[in-house]
Amino acid sequence: MSTEAEKKAVKKYHQKLKSITIRYTEKEISEYNRLQRYLEEYDISVTGYLKKLIKADLDEKDYC
Repeated sequence: MSTEAEKKAVKKYHQKLKSITIRYTEKEISEYNRLQRYLEEYDISVTGYLKKLIKADLDEKDYC
């Protein structure tokens, strides 16, 4: 069970976060499944993988 202080700290932390949602349509399910298999096989988190890809792409384009 969390104390009130812990709940308050978690709430404050979550307010600082930013998020992006990715949705796959029915036509894209095979790509979704392909991604899931890859992530599971190499024990990679979705978040870590996407952040790495995005950073590499922006760095390659020398985007600041």
